Amino acid sequence: MRCLLSTILLLGFSIASSSEPLSIDPLWKSEFFRKTVTGSFGLDARIEPRITVDEEFYLEKSAKAMAGEDRKAAIKALADSPLLDESPAIQFNLANLQFEEGNLEKAVALFKSALTQFPNFRDAHRNLAIALLRDEKFEEAETHLIRSIELGSADGLTMGLLGYCHALKEHPQAALSAYRHASLTQPEERQWRIGEAQSLQALEQTREANAIFQELIDTQPQDLNLWRVQAEALISLNEPIEAIANLELAHRAHDLPATGILSLGHLYLQADLPELALERYEAAIDTEPPVALERILTAVEMLSNQRLFSATQSLIEKIELSNYDLTSGANQKYVGKLTRARALIELESGDAENGAKQLEAWLTKEPTDALALILLARFKEDSGLREEAEMLLEQAAEMPQHEAEALLAHGRLLTSIGDYASAVEKLERAARADPSERVESYLEAVRELAE
Repeated sequence: MRCLLSTILLLGFSIASSSEPLSIDPLWKSEFFRKTVTGSFGLDARIEPRITVDEEFYLEKSAKAMAGEDRKAAIKALADSPLLDESPAIQFNLANLQFEEGNLEKAVALFKSALTQFPNFRDAHRNLAIALLRDEKFEEAETHLIRSIELGSADGLTMGLLGYCHALKEHPQAALSAYRHASLTQPEERQWRIGEAQSLQALEQTREANAIFQELIDTQPQDLNLWRVQAEALISLNEPIEAIANLELAHRAHDLPATGILSLGHLYLQADLPELALERYEAAIDTEPPVALERILTAVEMLSNQRLFSATQSLIEKIELSNYDLTSGANQKYVGKLTRARALIELESGDAENGAKQLEAWLTKEPTDALALILLARFKEDSGLREEAEMLLEQAAEMPQHEAEALLAHGRLLTSIGDYASAVEKLERAARADPSERVESYLEAVRELAE
């Protein structure tokens, strides 16, 4: 079961992987964030500009307007100040107000102007980084966060945002250290705990990550993001039923993206519930935006591999009736997958000759489709056309990507007719191309027959 669950993680699970930290958008709305960003600064001349009497006049005028909840007047008081161009303190405060108003471009320009005049302005470095993060300029933001820390900043916001930057760059150990530091000074901020859990998950400390996720869910069960990211941890912990429960909750609340619905389908399939799997696969197609064509074809292959041909046929029909562009040149490789799947259904449970004709027609368009050649060879072999089957397998073996698979199929064909010496030769070549236990075991078995 663990191997099957690993397949789910590799092929279909991309709801909120450890390399993709959850959005920190909720952070911008929190009370502590507003107070930290817009709070007054002290009198450390090394990291903050000294305030002159004239500057203090305009800053107090703005503060009074803010106390009266007149934000426009507060902004005007600073923007109209004749000291604006030469005062990093006024620029900094005006930048904070512009940031709160959502005027990121103006805020960034003002923060940078303040830093040009006072390069060691610690809070300006930090708040500039925050504005840059909102603008998704992560690399530049990280530079200013680090400079803020070098100048003595150790508050939770700075360290937590640095952790977020590390997580985006897939540096989980550094992210974990930063998030833990942030949680020490701001234990009430959930974003840092979420970041800590995702970092632990990326470091394969899954049980510890799951414990944090559960703690957060217990205190705020309405946060469906947490149910989704915990599902990945549950899969890694070999707890698929619990993962299904998490994802199903999000799906029924219409808060699960198409990739998550697809993963839910994979989990149902592994739990031997193909009807529910098919329902979720079809739902992943109907979701807006729909799951990518490449991903839904993985589901087709999984159903086919388990010989669930009726479900496979239903899913193929759903794909063909949906809005996927199956005519573009870029999607031809996916058309090949659909063609092979349809042909396999015919070969295994329907009209075998019709399946073979579909493959032959496809191969006139794509003669280098090794998997189609191998599949057609199976039909030829079953029809007693061994020489034709061998010829097709020889052609398939010329394709490096599928050489081992073609040679293995050829070796099995030769074994079935008792030509063990020739079979060993093909299987030895297959083992060189794919030194896996699967090929090696079959090779050893045939060698014993050949002795």
